[in-house]
Amino acid sequence: MTKLIEELAPQWSMTPFVEAVQAMLGVGFIVAVTVVAEVGDFSRFDNPRQLMAFLGLVPSEYSSGATIRRGGITKDGNALDGRALIEEVWTYRMQARVSRKLHDRNERLPQAIRDIAWKAQVRLCAPAIAACRRPANPR
Repeated sequence: MTKLIEELAPQWSMTPFVEAVQAMLGVGFIVAVTVVAEVGDFSRFDNPRQLMAFLGLVPSEYSSGATIRRGGITKDGNALDGRALIEEVWTYRMQARVSRKLHDRNERLPQAIRDIAWKAQVRLCAPAIAACRRPANPR
């Protein structure tokens, strides 16, 4: 099935979007095709929060008065995209970097897309690194 998708992709009008999505760390060809096929027109979302909600990548929240506790990822949103992207998120627990594979994949992309992907990677990797350096709760 993967080979068939790879053969048909060059004729697909959404292929430039598939290539742009692959600029993100951990997002391979099949995940990118899945996300682009499920999302369709990315411009239909007014802001990134709406896109993340559609993809099902928002934390659950328990609120009472001034207390807010965030939990795990909700089961809302697009289940197929959510499952595909959850596996990719694990790559962001490491320090921001550009591997040889990612470099080769991004080489033919416009610099603007590479800059956006790098900025996102640095932002997404920072909380994981900070959490690792945070001292344990002394209780």
